[in-house]
Amino acid sequence: MKKTSNKGFSMVELIIVIAIMAILAAALAPALIKYINKSRLSTDVQTGNTIASAINAALAVEKAYDDGAKYDTTTQKVNDILVLGDGSGTNPFADEMAGVVGATQVTGKSKKDLSGASLTQDFYFYMDAVNNKVVVWYGNQADSSNYQVSPNPGPSMAE
Repeated sequence: MKKTSNKGFSMVELIIVIAIMAILAAALAPALIKYINKSRLSTDVQTGNTIASAINAALAVEKAYDDGAKYDTTTQKVNDILVLGDGSGTNPFADEMAGVVGATQVTGKSKKDLSGASLTQDFYFYMDAVNNKVVVWYGNQADSSNYQVSPNPGPSMAE
């Protein structure tokens, strides 16, 4: 009868495998971080489109349209309007917006734009009801087309 010896892996083999895994992790980590940031930006663009849809839906309701006139042709922070949408009927425009968005507060996911610049997690909008125009921005640049998310994402928000 032949004796077989099953000793397992040697220490050198284990060290080599661990070293290869460390090299792979170091190479893949920056790509993963970049992918996660792009995914968050994409989510914020979709949220911006939802906000624009909510504003358009609110403008389609006559009572909400009349109430929304006070926000016409001005830049507003979205959460400042949504928080008023408590369903009490005192602010029909905010009630309609909050109903479509499904929340009385919206916070973005991204903390940095594509170039790595820091962003606040706030959404802003500008509406021109007469011309049926709604523009939504994300971050700390409420007046910059670079940070626009709706109707078309700006260069700092999407490639």
